[in-house]
Amino acid sequence: MIVEILGALYAPLKDLYRHHTSYPEKDKLVDFQWPESSGFSAKLREQGWDVKWSRPDLVARRIDEDWQVMYEIDEKNKVIYRLVLRDGLVLIGKRSEGA
Repeated sequence: MIVEILGALYAPLKDLYRHHTSYPEKDKLVDFQWPESSGFSAKLREQGWDVKWSRPDLVARRIDEDWQVMYEIDEKNKVIYRLVLRDGLVLIGKRSEGA
């Protein structure tokens, strides 16, 4: 699932590598409110996704629980951004039940 918001693309990990394997991955430092203020969370909810922040040490466990790391794909600069907070929290997403 790739979501386009304001010319930027967002995607969970599994869809990312199908289309953008040659793009380098970098961290994008955002603030806690960014998913809401950017419209990212709302767009994903419309498409059946729940998003939340995860401590970096818990990301592997979350992936085992069917969560996925969320990314922003910058087509213009050919970069894939992992969305992180200053304290290291990582934005993850999961398909909503019944979606």
